[in-house]
Amino acid sequence: MVTNYKTHEVYGVSNEMIATYIERSDVDDLFIKGLEKNKHLVIYGASKQGKTALTQKHLEEKDYIRVNCSPASTIQDLYNSIVRQLNIEIVESREVSQEVGGEIKAGVKAKIKIPFFGSGEANLEGKETFNEGDKTSYKIVDYNLFLAQDLSELLRAINFDKKIIVENFHYLTEENQKLLSIDLRIFDDYKIQFIVLGIWREKNRLIQFNGDLVDRLIEIPVEPWEREHLKAIIDEGFPLLNVSFENVLEELIETCFDSVGVFQELCKESCYAAGVRETSEDTIYITADNISTAIEKKLSDYSSRHIRCLEAFVEQKAKSSDEIPLYIPYYFVKTLLNEDFDDITSGLKRRVIQEKIRTIHHRPDDVRPSDMGYFLQTLVANQIKKSISPPIFDYDIGTSSVKIIDSTFYFFLKNCNKEEILEYIPVPVGL
Repeated sequence: MVTNYKTHEVYGVSNEMIATYIERSDVDDLFIKGLEKNKHLVIYGASKQGKTALTQKHLEEKDYIRVNCSPASTIQDLYNSIVRQLNIEIVESREVSQEVGGEIKAGVKAKIKIPFFGSGEANLEGKETFNEGDKTSYKIVDYNLFLAQDLSELLRAINFDKKIIVENFHYLTEENQKLLSIDLRIFDDYKIQFIVLGIWREKNRLIQFNGDLVDRLIEIPVEPWEREHLKAIIDEGFPLLNVSFENVLEELIETCFDSVGVFQELCKESCYAAGVRETSEDTIYITADNISTAIEKKLSDYSSRHIRCLEAFVEQKAKSSDEIPLYIPYYFVKTLLNEDFDDITSGLKRRVIQEKIRTIHHRPDDVRPSDMGYFLQTLVANQIKKSISPPIFDYDIGTSSVKIIDSTFYFFLKNCNKEEILEYIPVPVGL
């Protein structure tokens, strides 16, 4: 019996598993080996490049707890979420202060009710109780919701054997990223495996925060997507929808700029343009006109978001002073939109950005290396603060260059009218 598929089940970007997921030996095999070795896994790359899909492919829901980060999340919030998802009963709690790294941190100390498995199986000390209804023994133990060691001991006491997936690690403040990186060393000692997902492109992001993680984690970049990978997606989808891209495949691959998310969306929209909403009885051949229609549709979708993001990015309130501010974000965007596309894809060097900003700046002599340094080091944090999600730009310290980490932004830049986009960007007050 032939299975009938809806087009959005075969192609596109979705929270659900897409039927055309393909395994890549340098990514999927590394992930599987990491699971077997029980080392922390760090999955990174631009947005919509398959990070979450990788975990969904190889793990069932019963195998993990997923914690989503937000700009407001603290380490305590993450640990609270883990405890809450395990349905662990908190008998009572109170706020406490804890010294961490010479600083006083607020935390919560709680009395936790956990099953008691007998001598030797749980090393937490506490008052033992007995539940007549379910014939289960329990222990009431003190537990600090801020400390990784307390959480580790609690998880070991209840025989916790799942993975902990941390989504959107990049949304955490740098301080909280560092704190979690330090705590991962403790979790590793207790054989509790974390899988960290984040949007960036350079290696060793967590190791920069904690050198002790060397040899304790495995990094898995989900990029690049090679041409043969994208062709394999088409081969996988052909028998499911009975739709052929053979006449336009090269054009389609060139258009997506190695972004599997853009590629999947263009495939979906091309099918819709050809009138294919589900598995076709007869083979349908996608045409160049179908591809053009798909490009126009996705450019419209992406443009509205990216223009709003650029407007928010350059927005800067002038302080109460007679001197006009430097407005570095505004000049950065102007520089970016005047760059050749090939130079943008290879990454914009810090020195080059500064030189080009100075050539068009209203106070060129005041654009100092320290000003550029501060702008670049806070690049992601400022985007998150302005609700630009996912972030568009990131600064790679290792190569001293700005890289685009929103995979749809390349498609937008290549297909938009840059002069028209510049007209949308508000000129700061005083210029």
